[in-house]
Amino acid sequence: MKVVNKIRIIFLPAIVLPLTLIVISIAILSYSYTKSVYSTGTGIAMIDSFMNTTQTMNELTSDTFEEIKRIAREAPESFENVDYIDRVNESLKKKDSYLIIRKDDTIVYRGTKKKHDKIERMLPSYGSTAGSEDSGILVGNPENFLIKQQDFLFSDSSKGSIFIMTSLENIMPHFRKIVVQLILSVILILFMTSSLLTWYMYYEFVRPINLLKDGTDRIREGDLDTDVEVMNKDEIGDLCVSFNEMRAELKKSINDRLRYEEETRDLISNISHDLKTPLTAIKGYSEAIMDGVADTPEKMDRYIRTIYNKANDMDALINELSTASKIDCNTVPYNFVKIDIESYFDDCMDEINSDLEQKDMDFAYFNYCENRCFVMADPEQLKRVIMNIISNACKYSSSGKGHVNIRLKEMENYIQVEIEDDGIGISAKDLPNIFNRLYRADASRSSSGGSGLGLSISKKIIEDHGGHIWASSKLNTGTTIYFTLNKVNEEDEEYE
Repeated sequence: MKVVNKIRIIFLPAIVLPLTLIVISIAILSYSYTKSVYSTGTGIAMIDSFMNTTQTMNELTSDTFEEIKRIAREAPESFENVDYIDRVNESLKKKDSYLIIRKDDTIVYRGTKKKHDKIERMLPSYGSTAGSEDSGILVGNPENFLIKQQDFLFSDSSKGSIFIMTSLENIMPHFRKIVVQLILSVILILFMTSSLLTWYMYYEFVRPINLLKDGTDRIREGDLDTDVEVMNKDEIGDLCVSFNEMRAELKKSINDRLRYEEETRDLISNISHDLKTPLTAIKGYSEAIMDGVADTPEKMDRYIRTIYNKANDMDALINELSTASKIDCNTVPYNFVKIDIESYFDDCMDEINSDLEQKDMDFAYFNYCENRCFVMADPEQLKRVIMNIISNACKYSSSGKGHVNIRLKEMENYIQVEIEDDGIGISAKDLPNIFNRLYRADASRSSSGGSGLGLSISKKIIEDHGGHIWASSKLNTGTTIYFTLNKVNEEDEEYE
């Protein structure tokens, strides 16, 4: 769920939940108020009974008053029966009420020990409530009473009135208690709702943000190995995922930079060593010429050729270094054209054969392609790959005359080139690393020249052509380098 939807949902319980709980609390307290205080049903809704206590008090005594009205019509002499009057009065006491019976202007029965002279003097006169409903009369000062009156005639024809006196003062302690309970309930509900929403906000938003902060602190301290826990599937969760990806990329970038710096140091060390060897030879032969050691034309010619060859070796090393630098910057100049691979290799064979003859190496070329095969390639860079591989074959040839085989094989979608030698081979532990930059097996390091960049340059060029390069080898048997070039149709346009 998106964060914006979660925030919208939060507002719903933030408003509805407290209101619902407050209404429920009022209903429960109203029910408790009606039941615990009056211990009888009233027929009034609980909320109404709580909000309109006077009406509740009026309804509480309505049944008794209806009975009194019936007795006044049918058997008024019952009001002279003390036992009957006491029973009615006892039932009214449970409702904070009591009876008063007046004969003419004299109180003949009072259902409470407490005398309210002022209130009794304010009692309505005989016949004043004739025809009125039983809603009662509210009188006060100093104490509030709800009074219900029923007139009747005694057996001696004297005027009589019977009153139900309901003290409203007894309601206030209960009402104040209920109000306090209600206020406390509202405070508790708001506190619980706030706590629930606070916990939800913390769990959904604050906790993931704290985890992100901890992650940034770990990165600042150099810990790039620990991911941030992804808590939710929302924008913050996506941010955590992106953060973890950034951490992984940052770690990879730092490791690559450290490896590059180490390789650069190794490159400088290797190039310095490899340049020093031909420089030492050039310097030695030059001094010999200046000192007159080359005292015959044959010696002079041999010394000059040696100097020339060593200078060529230095030039080749510098060219490899320049190419490696361009590869690092992805600025290798490619000029892709559509070439017939068979014709291309046929043209290269003369030059390759000439170079191998100078290095006392045998050479054989096999073309197993059945049809004319076309590839998109940079002829110059492809030639660099071939010459790098053959150069390695010559450097690491076994004692005696070496041999190199070149084979072309046509596959369904690509051409596979195989360059095989019978040299000293590569151990199984070294084989996976031969295409790494500057890598050279220790056994041949001291006896073979070169920068160690040849195969890594070849790998980059072949991959830029969309192909693959790999090797197989056995110690003291030889090595075969394979690479592929994707075929194209003869009608395809050349690369821009």
